[in-house]
Amino acid sequence: MNRERKIRGMRRKLRKMVEHVEETTSTFPTTFINGYWNSKIPIGQPILFSKRFKMRGKRLVVDTLLDGAIRLKRLRPNEVYRIVVLLDVPSLWASEIIVFETDEAYRDFLLNPNWTLGSMEFKEHEILLRQLPDDMELKKYMSSMCDEDGQFESEIWLLYV
Repeated sequence: MNRERKIRGMRRKLRKMVEHVEETTSTFPTTFINGYWNSKIPIGQPILFSKRFKMRGKRLVVDTLLDGAIRLKRLRPNEVYRIVVLLDVPSLWASEIIVFETDEAYRDFLLNPNWTLGSMEFKEHEILLRQLPDDMELKKYMSSMCDEDGQFESEIWLLYV
């Protein structure tokens, strides 16, 4: 019988993730590389891909990223900066907060050739999002990547804060 190994220290790792996002979003970024600044979630793949990582943990990751983006929105010096939360559904592996310095950098980001506007309909993951405020917008893209291991498809959710 193949049993999945227990993930040790999951609560501690989630607590550290929340602390990391709070720390990185406590001040507005000043260093932008290629027109943007980003903060990825500091959680390893084994935790996110584990069957033991329940929807409650995924919701904590999403809520933490949203709270960080809202904090950055309050701290931004002017309206030129765009703040986006990128969610990689269903695994959340590539999820991050992105701050774009200019509209040009933002448009270049959206021109990703691996993305197409659409939805793969991960209905069970809709509950990851709490009730979004009126000033937030959600767009869904399908992402397909092909490498030596095969072709992978996921859904990219962009939350505009």
